[in-house]
Amino acid sequence: MKSLAVTVLLFILNFSAFSQGTLRGKISDESGETLIGVTVVFKENRSSGVVTDFDGNFSLKFTDSQPHTIVISYISYAEIEETFTLKNNETVIQNFIMKSSSKAIGEVQITAKAVKAKDYYIESIKRNSAITLDYISSETMKKTGDANVTSAIARVAGVSTNAGFITVRGVGDRYIKTSLNGAVIPTLDPFTNNIKLDIFPATLIDNILITKTASADLPGDWSGAYISVETKDYPDQLALNIETSFGYNNQSVFKNVLTSERSKTDWLGYDSDLREFDHSMYVRPNTSPTIYQEMAALGLSGYFNSLGINGDNWGEGTERGETYFKLGLIQLGLLAPALIDDHDAFIAAKNLYESGSYRSDAFKVLNANIPKNGKSFSNSWNTFKREGPINFSQSFSIGNQIKLFGRDLGFIAGYRYGTAVQYDPSSTALRLRPDEVYGGYATASSLTQETSRETNGWSALFNLSYKLSPNHSVGLLFMPNMNGVNNVRSSVDENDPGNFVWTKSQFYEQRKQLVYQFKSEHYFPKLKIKLEPQASYTRGKSIAPDFRNLQYFEDPLNNSYQVGGAIGDGVHRYYRYLTDNVLDARISGEVPISKMPGFTRKIKIGASYLLNDKRFDQYDYSLNFGRFSPTLQNDDLDSFFGPDNYDITTLISNGIETSTIFQYYSESESKANHTLGNSEVKAAFALADYVISSRLRIAGGVRVEDAHIFTDVVEFDSLGYAKNDPRRAYSTAYPIANPGELNELSILPSVNLVFKVKESEATPMNLRLNFSQTVARPSIRELSDVALFDYEFRTFVFGNSDLKVVNINNYDLRLENYFKNGDDISFSAFRKDFKNHIELINGGGISWQNVDNSYLYGIELEGKKKITTKLDFRANITLVKSQTKYVRTRLEIDGGVKNYIPLDEVTRTMYGQSPYVINAILNYTADSIGFNATVSYNVQGARLVIVSEIPQLPDIYELPRNTIDVKVSKKLGKHFIVAFTIKDLLNTPVRRSFKTEEDEFSKDYDKFRYGSSYGLSLSYRL
Repeated sequence: MKSLAVTVLLFILNFSAFSQGTLRGKISDESGETLIGVTVVFKENRSSGVVTDFDGNFSLKFTDSQPHTIVISYISYAEIEETFTLKNNETVIQNFIMKSSSKAIGEVQITAKAVKAKDYYIESIKRNSAITLDYISSETMKKTGDANVTSAIARVAGVSTNAGFITVRGVGDRYIKTSLNGAVIPTLDPFTNNIKLDIFPATLIDNILITKTASADLPGDWSGAYISVETKDYPDQLALNIETSFGYNNQSVFKNVLTSERSKTDWLGYDSDLREFDHSMYVRPNTSPTIYQEMAALGLSGYFNSLGINGDNWGEGTERGETYFKLGLIQLGLLAPALIDDHDAFIAAKNLYESGSYRSDAFKVLNANIPKNGKSFSNSWNTFKREGPINFSQSFSIGNQIKLFGRDLGFIAGYRYGTAVQYDPSSTALRLRPDEVYGGYATASSLTQETSRETNGWSALFNLSYKLSPNHSVGLLFMPNMNGVNNVRSSVDENDPGNFVWTKSQFYEQRKQLVYQFKSEHYFPKLKIKLEPQASYTRGKSIAPDFRNLQYFEDPLNNSYQVGGAIGDGVHRYYRYLTDNVLDARISGEVPISKMPGFTRKIKIGASYLLNDKRFDQYDYSLNFGRFSPTLQNDDLDSFFGPDNYDITTLISNGIETSTIFQYYSESESKANHTLGNSEVKAAFALADYVISSRLRIAGGVRVEDAHIFTDVVEFDSLGYAKNDPRRAYSTAYPIANPGELNELSILPSVNLVFKVKESEATPMNLRLNFSQTVARPSIRELSDVALFDYEFRTFVFGNSDLKVVNINNYDLRLENYFKNGDDISFSAFRKDFKNHIELINGGGISWQNVDNSYLYGIELEGKKKITTKLDFRANITLVKSQTKYVRTRLEIDGGVKNYIPLDEVTRTMYGQSPYVINAILNYTADSIGFNATVSYNVQGARLVIVSEIPQLPDIYELPRNTIDVKVSKKLGKHFIVAFTIKDLLNTPVRRSFKTEEDEFSKDYDKFRYGSSYGLSLSYRL
């Protein structure tokens, strides 16, 4: 069996060894449109040949190694003749561009294989596209050394990043739509609308397309950009890539870094057994039982049940309850039946009951499972130091195209694993509060802290494409992702010199995505119709098991500590579970409406269906302390939370026996901790792409989207509680948990006009004018009124069921010019008008709310310049101006009902908007010796990240951060490449600061510095 498997594998990898020479390629016209049905024949034998498929591809077999002339012909196009000599088993790949027969034939253009990972491939798409788009290719990613999509996409004009999220042209989150191969995937984040792109490794990506102007065939709920991450496509011949990389960070590797107890599978990106807890086994402690509960625990429940007495009709504290208590004392032998009405005898019996072991014994019975309960949680409150490991990544991919049943089967399989540690030993954080005495603000806390982040994860890709016939193909893709991040923080607040506040937090989050995609392409020659059905289903799950948050006080004068009670935030363990599944199905058809060669004239129609189902569950366990709880000595958390402290202990004081538990967990059983939600969007579109003349092209259409979004607390929804039903109240601090519901029909027109200012194939100049209407809908999470604790903000964030859809008008102009030597330059101007813009507001809790009107406008300038034959420079700069004007309000909650009290009128920049973004890349390439060196630079302007609705408190901005990256690579022989990279050479801190009137950004909300990273990699490519 083993030898058979080896034989099959060798057959797949070396299939070409059994075939003759092959000429493969792609044929298109001057506008970039692929030509279907082009004949490719041998001149000496025109009966022997092939025709191009719906992608314009062909594959022609040569029977010997002699020179042969091929003839390429198509109606209304000039014939192409070219001579090839193919060696035995050789595969030559050439692409051809056919010119209209009405034009003079100056030369035949033959280019290299259209590899999707190369700049020139996407550049040709960009030139010929009716919409405005930008890109970053795998070729550029390799030059800059970017490890994931987040790092790579930051090189694009107008793009800035923040903690894995993307902002384009000054707008982000809800105004960015991210897809994988054009299909929507879940965010796996309870607080944001967009996905963290750092889960996609660069080694499994061909390119990233960033569309900046809307088109009817694209989803309509975006404004800043529609981003499509395109995974690796199969090669035309055997390709093998193996890369191993080691990294050194000057603040973490081989340094004593902050860490916490880890599970044995953390290195694989998920927690196995350390942090998880079986919530179904939790038992609520009964530390203050009623008299009936005590009597039942002492074995009298059967007696009272025979009398029709239970806990509901006992009547604790009433005369009836006292009578039942007397009956219980009689059964226990403490009161003679004849003395039931004797008051003195009753008091004596009661004293015996309370001073003896009865109450203590009842406590032990009622709480028999509580010690096991407490000990089942790991004693992992303490943080400690360990030597930071070296950063490491390993990637592997293999692909080929073979024949299966006489048809082409292309495949690629890839895998990437990575692990890295970041550490800041001296980050800072500042929190302000309103000063009720002097007005303005005062310091609430000033923190010095250690923070670390350990990331482990892997991704894989399996892609198959099978050509059923020259005009029909199907493709399947499977992409699993697993990622685990362990955040550890230890901070001390020394704002009060006599009372230090210590906080230790451990936040582990694991994310899993399983992406399944199907795509097929069909061409019907008689009808000239192209049909593309496709579907994508993603199963997503995010788990934050055992988010530990501990706060306690230290008196530095006498070295004493206080834990528990009402001390600060107390001691909490949070568990968060989010399932997020997305089905995205669509079909589109395309038919030409003109047969004029070189002129794109077609109609495209289609429909789509998008379904997103979410389920959210959260558990909050707080640690409570009994009357005789031990004290924290010498900051020894391991002993303080030791397992013995969860046992039931019996104490005797003044002759009275008492049972107690020093420490026990109590769950905050809020019904709002369990929510559900779903979003359903049905859409249809029609557009026309019409070249009016050789200079003028117009593409326009309309998209109709019918959206239905619903979210609610699971129990409230099952019981059918109406909106504002008092039974929906779950907290006095937050609003009633009303259902969030949105039903909206959107009609979204778009038009794109392309004018060829300079009509030249080699050096074209295009002017693009675009207008579109798009929307931004509230997410399921944002429509949910429930409050969730956020690790980053260290406070609760709650949704808003009253949110409205954001409507946006988009205007765009771009002038682009291409030069014969490969240089290019473009200038863009844009404006966006928002109605009901949604912003994240901090005012007595963080939440989302609509503001009436906002706008932004800006310009982009980008270009590429070849300085010498080996040195080229590319750069882009984006300048944006924005404004939001609205009446600031104060949220008051009365009986769970929200009331917004008007305060003052505010005019400021839009939330999340960067006033400028600058990128630059300088690249030196010497192909003759296989050497490449790249220096890249990025900076983005100060942008508003937390909006304060409290007039005394200033807004918070993320400040500019200059980053410089360097990569040098050298070929070693034919197949090996060694590379050295430096990421974040300047080690510029990440700063979020208060924008105060007196000294602007002098007070940092928080500041982190994670060090510079140096990497060395060795790769093998076949």
